[in-house]
Amino acid sequence: MHATIQKPIEEILTCFKKGERVFVVGCGNCAEKCHSGGVPETKGMAERLMRRGVQVAGWACTNSGVSLCKLVVTRKMLMEEHKSEVAQTDSFLVLACGQGIHTVIDATDGGTVHVGCDTIFGGETISDDFITEYCSLCGECIVESTGGLCPVTLCAKSLLNGPCGGAKNGKCEVDKNRDCGWQLIYDRLNALGRVDQMKKYLAPKRNSKWSRPRSLSVQSEVATFKSLAGECKVFNTDLPNPPTGKE
Repeated sequence: MHATIQKPIEEILTCFKKGERVFVVGCGNCAEKCHSGGVPETKGMAERLMRRGVQVAGWACTNSGVSLCKLVVTRKMLMEEHKSEVAQTDSFLVLACGQGIHTVIDATDGGTVHVGCDTIFGGETISDDFITEYCSLCGECIVESTGGLCPVTLCAKSLLNGPCGGAKNGKCEVDKNRDCGWQLIYDRLNALGRVDQMKKYLAPKRNSKWSRPRSLSVQSEVATFKSLAGECKVFNTDLPNPPTGKE
């Protein structure tokens, strides 16, 4: 299981351009258990965005107990069951872990994604087939700036600000059989017409968020994540007078 916590609504709102039509996607497995992206939170996020003037094309969540990171399930949900809504969509706000984000990219043949949650740590995951990694569970997701691809995971050196210069013919100097993570990011941003994002400086991560053991306390309206970096509270719904979102 991958534990996730919603990003503050104020941070999510900065991702959208004026007039952008957004489709909200949730996960009925891990994110549902964390109250960060199940049916109530996915529907609730769509309503919260609309109240703030965002154009919402629709929302969808996998069935309870079904992971968003199962490609065949997500592709059917978005490209068949919600085909008409997706056809009117500019981007997808994903309320799931980093693996779910990449699955939405693949399921929509390269659709633009926005990050709705921070993936803070992973538990046991069991698969009947091949598994590949797209998320390092750092708890401070920055793939909004890299086209939905994580440089911490895809780059052998986990570089946050562009390639090292050692890659050759698109392959990593550390492993010649491995694609350069930053080449993948560049190709992705180029396909989206967002290469200018490469100019954005990504500040060093707060590695204290990786400290172990970490804990996540979840309730229907608020989640509390604790690490050496301190305590972080995020509210998954609009409360009458909520405390500050992140401390």
